[in-house]
Amino acid sequence: MTISFLCHVLVAEIPNPPSSLWQKTRFFLQNFNLFSSIPPSVDEHQLRNQRISTRLFIILLTLSLTVLILYTSLVNTTHTFDIKSPTSIQYSQLYSTYPQTLTCACTDISIDYGQFLQVNYTLHQICTSIFVNDSWINYLYNARGIPNYFDDFRWIGTFIFQALNAFCQLSNQTISNRLIQFYSSQYVSASVTPLQVFQSQTQAFVSQFKSSITHDFLLSLSTIRTTTQSNNLLAAQFSNCNLYTRSNNYVTSSPELYGNCSCASSAACSYQSPIYDSSDNALFTVPGIYIGCYIIEALLRSNLQCFYNVTCINQIQSYFTYYLSMNLTTLDASLLIGFSMNSTIQELVDELMVEEWNNATIYD
Repeated sequence: MTISFLCHVLVAEIPNPPSSLWQKTRFFLQNFNLFSSIPPSVDEHQLRNQRISTRLFIILLTLSLTVLILYTSLVNTTHTFDIKSPTSIQYSQLYSTYPQTLTCACTDISIDYGQFLQVNYTLHQICTSIFVNDSWINYLYNARGIPNYFDDFRWIGTFIFQALNAFCQLSNQTISNRLIQFYSSQYVSASVTPLQVFQSQTQAFVSQFKSSITHDFLLSLSTIRTTTQSNNLLAAQFSNCNLYTRSNNYVTSSPELYGNCSCASSAACSYQSPIYDSSDNALFTVPGIYIGCYIIEALLRSNLQCFYNVTCINQIQSYFTYYLSMNLTTLDASLLIGFSMNSTIQELVDELMVEEWNNATIYD
């Protein structure tokens, strides 16, 4: 007897394992083709070239998009904002934040220096002292008596301080006249100048002004001195030449000597000015004051040390006519800024007799 069996086996559907999905993805990527021909080619070599072209295209596209995204994210976008009539404070704040892009056009592109720049100067105190005043000069003249020698300070002092006063007045007048021209000069700019740049420019303008006026002043003085010396002109005080009248009424001359230095060979001959007694004995030599062939040359070599010292001034006055006296105020050493008590008049003249310069600018 034969027995039959019927068996039913139920098999559950199992999903593709990861390895199968990976194989499909790999297959898709390996065969991805954006440049397939129409109709599709079956030539393996042509298909390979198309797939390589596709991969290059995707790589280049990805790189291009990456660069574009990075550029867009890193580059600042400039926006323009208009602010009408900003104050100087607002402009400074904007400039500190946007120094490269800020522009501010000027309503007027030119302006006189005098509207934003002020130059002030202080002359050496000698120029405002009693010693260049008519009262002192007249005192020297009236109280000198009758000195026997032209190089006696009591005789020559009047001319020395007149010349010193002339230097003060000439320097002051020269600066005043040149400042008028300077203030009328035009500052030209199409846009607002930043404060730091503006301050540097104004300092340069003032420095150039001082350099120019000093050069011109000293050049004029040098020309006068050279002309006087080269022509051997006779000094009004006969300090460079002695004149003699002979018996036949002819006048002859001989150069004056200062020590071993002859005015015939050098106009710079000089020595310190003495005060003599009636016997030609030097009673006192005025410190720092020189007498020479020409008043100007000797003055430029001189200094004012004696006139900072009340003892020295009283000593000088003691040799003047006894019945004339004058109350004098000495020069004040504490007021010296650019010079010293021993600074020569030449050093003062080289600076236009100016003790101190100050300038102020208006940035508004």
